[in-house]
Amino acid sequence: MINFFRKIRQRLLAENKFSKYLLYAIGEIVLVVIGILIALQINNWNQQQINDAKITSILKEIQQDLVIDVESSKQVFNLFMRDCIIEDSILNNKSTRNDYPSGPKIGHRLGYNSVNFVINTSGYDNLARNIDNVPEKYQPILKDLKNLYVRIKNSIDISNSRITETVLKNVDDGSNQHGFFLLKQRGIVTEAAFNYYLYDSRYKNMVHNYMNDRGNIALYSQIFRFKAVETYGKIQELIESTDSIPKTLDLEPMTQTILNTIVGTYKIMDSSLAVGIKEIKISNEGKELHLTFKEDDIDYKLEHHKGYIFIPIGSQVYISFNTPSEGNLSMRRPGLGYTTYIKEE
Repeated sequence: MINFFRKIRQRLLAENKFSKYLLYAIGEIVLVVIGILIALQINNWNQQQINDAKITSILKEIQQDLVIDVESSKQVFNLFMRDCIIEDSILNNKSTRNDYPSGPKIGHRLGYNSVNFVINTSGYDNLARNIDNVPEKYQPILKDLKNLYVRIKNSIDISNSRITETVLKNVDDGSNQHGFFLLKQRGIVTEAAFNYYLYDSRYKNMVHNYMNDRGNIALYSQIFRFKAVETYGKIQELIESTDSIPKTLDLEPMTQTILNTIVGTYKIMDSSLAVGIKEIKISNEGKELHLTFKEDDIDYKLEHHKGYIFIPIGSQVYISFNTPSEGNLSMRRPGLGYTTYIKEE
């Protein structure tokens, strides 16, 4: 091909046809430019394909992190619900000596364990390192990811730091102020030790403060959880994945039967509080559950945890429905005990 154009150029010069040669030269330049542009376009397309594949792989990595974190957040909340019941027993003098193991472990029911919620950020950190290569079609998910891994994570980190400080303070205060802390390390349990854990107001205050910190971790872990589930689904759509949704994410909507069972107005029946909210309402707004404290007109979105246990997002409380046939529910909050409601017919 090069020889063909060279012969044409030599013939035009030999025939002294400068104007035609000039047009030919311009045409040859145009062809070269077009060739370069085509090569650049192909190179850009190839680079775009490489970037797309890389960012898609990173988004899948983030999805894997989200699955792990959602499962972890469930475990955090399950422990929190268990310990709320223990806290209620301690604060309302329902505990007995049998609730506390003898020997070195006495007193280890609540207050001395730092229960943190630590999320995986390897996928998001990888994305941050490649942020300049994120294709335009993936830009919408960046806001959701920043919400998860910056704003919500910051609240989680503060809560983790807070409970660690509280636990260390509890251990130090106990070691410094109560001689039986040293004795119990030798397996010697004194009457003073039992009295402290069963009746002492300082221990009850310690448990209250500890569980309040646990409540903050439980709250933000569940805010993260439900946003993570939502974000996982958005990534799934963006990358056009046909992979099945992991069961742990619970993305399937609740059945209409469950919705019909729990929706309604509830009146207070019993409470460990001196004053409890007298009436609450649970409503279904387009398959979205809401809890309303009717006296204060405060509304929370109600998310499903498991079974008949629900979480008002933005509050430390959780709601547990009894068997649907009984028509009542229990609402618990750390440090404030429980309130039981009965459904109005």
